[in-house]
Amino acid sequence: MEFRARVGLVFVLLGCFLGLMLVLDTFSGEMFPQQEVAIVPGVLIDQTFTKAGFLYGPQSWRPGYDPLGIEPGVEQPGNSRWYLMFIDLNATPVSGNPQVKRLGSVRVTYNMTGLVGRAVFHTYGLTTGTMPTRTNRQTGTNHCAYVVTGNAPAGTSMPAAIPLVVQPTHQYRIAISNNQAADYAGMTSTTRSFQFTQPGAGQGALHITSDLKKPLGMVTETSGLNGTFYVTATGGNPGNDLLLLVAVDRPQADDFALRVRTEFIRT
Repeated sequence: MEFRARVGLVFVLLGCFLGLMLVLDTFSGEMFPQQEVAIVPGVLIDQTFTKAGFLYGPQSWRPGYDPLGIEPGVEQPGNSRWYLMFIDLNATPVSGNPQVKRLGSVRVTYNMTGLVGRAVFHTYGLTTGTMPTRTNRQTGTNHCAYVVTGNAPAGTSMPAAIPLVVQPTHQYRIAISNNQAADYAGMTSTTRSFQFTQPGAGQGALHITSDLKKPLGMVTETSGLNGTFYVTATGGNPGNDLLLLVAVDRPQADDFALRVRTEFIRT
């Protein structure tokens, strides 16, 4: 009887413990409220770029193991002529098990003036070792991008741009445009390395969304020259540094300007 009593006591205590854990899991937000504040992992950017920041093009593709299309939903490059700018956002989203750590995304606020035609935003996450560079998915499930359309008078040339060359090694050394006007902490180097190890490698590890209720990404098309979108990650390693690709489909006028501000927010 004494043994049965002890076993019964163990089950009672286990039940109480599990019940307490359930209550804490359900009501911890109300019982122990946490202040939702922006977490700043280093110095984020607030910088304005001109058309001189478009260092690549005209071309129909963006870097991947095989050249990727730029138009959302189009896997293979077509005959379009885009000009590309790469901006180091000096931040990275946080992914992983939400029971272990708080997840977070990178909020990108943009302000554009004098936009001619369309601007498409994609993103890349830089990695180390043999891991492939991360990027948002171009086609299929959860493919995503952010597209802005402007109606400014057409420009005539993009004198700073030269086409990227497709690399049979699937590795690229990309010049960033941050050094155009300012030098931020940790951004003294003017180039970044991309590497892709096999077809499809790295795609879908990062997402672009205008609604954090849709963290797996979405294609947003807007005529708003001022707006906000988020770069999210939902598992695996999102990379240790985040780049924003801005691609425009025609030469910009001399008064083109793009202001980019970034911050890390908890989700």
